[in-house]
Amino acid sequence: TCADVGAHVGVLTQMLALKVGPDGLVIAFEAHPENARQLRENVRANGWDKRVRIENLAVTDGSCDRVWLFAGRESRPSEWNIVGHDVDGARTHPEMEVPARSLDDYFPPGSELNLVKMDVEGAEAQVLAGMRRLLREARPVAIIEFHDEVGWAGRKELYAAGYDLYEMSGMRLDPLRDVERVYHCLALPRDLG
Repeated sequence: TCADVGAHVGVLTQMLALKVGPDGLVIAFEAHPENARQLRENVRANGWDKRVRIENLAVTDGSCDRVWLFAGRESRPSEWNIVGHDVDGARTHPEMEVPARSLDDYFPPGSELNLVKMDVEGAEAQVLAGMRRLLREARPVAIIEFHDEVGWAGRKELYAAGYDLYEMSGMRLDPLRDVERVYHCLALPRDLG
């Protein structure tokens, strides 16, 4: 079982669907309604309907059940976010309100979750705070894009849950020395070996 948090139109969703096999499941979370519509069309057109569940909602820390979506740079459809600024840090205006949910709420205790891919345009700390239980119980591998320093601060949730962080080159990050933001990270539970 994989969660694609910030699925956009499903390029990685479909790659995950291929990898999970016929008995696997990919849950693709996409907050923007138009992106979710296109994601549904892409999944259906490529025959992944049985392996992919699409959820048109924002993934957050669970503190509220609705959040505002903000446009990204030049209103690019791939950069809608819940943090109120684009990836360059420029403030943007709220465009629409959407349903929101934490991963801890979405996946009940005892749920299987093997992998989380996260591309949430700066909301990484919120998403990680909303999956504290899953990080400790399900222990999924996580692939994360850290878009800014606020999101990067969310790595403390991973360290507190007994994870190690790695650059995509395979170099393990030292939690005390490697404090500069790494854009793409792999987070592995320490008990994986």
